[in-house]
Amino acid sequence: MRSTPRALGALLLACLLVACGTTNGVTAGAQPNTYTVTGKATGTRMSWVTARNAAMDAAVDYCKQRSQRVAIKSEATSGVRSLEEQTSTVSFSCVPENAARG
Repeated sequence: MRSTPRALGALLLACLLVACGTTNGVTAGAQPNTYTVTGKATGTRMSWVTARNAAMDAAVDYCKQRSQRVAIKSEATSGVRSLEEQTSTVSFSCVPENAARG
């Protein structure tokens, strides 16, 4: 199926209106078995929520692909204005599904 310029324009407009979140991809962290991912969003007063959700979703997906669950180690956010890029950087590890939750 081919996308038309009109369909792509509508998708872009919808993305801008709801502050679409993106990530930079999961990377190895400073400690063994620790990973980081940064979510980014721009466009609304709640962009940091979108950025955080994008980062958390990426972390959860990364661990699920390994049949594990995510254990969040830390989170840092930046950006304060509604039109400024908001970011949420999450540090996490993947633990067995049956591991005790902390």
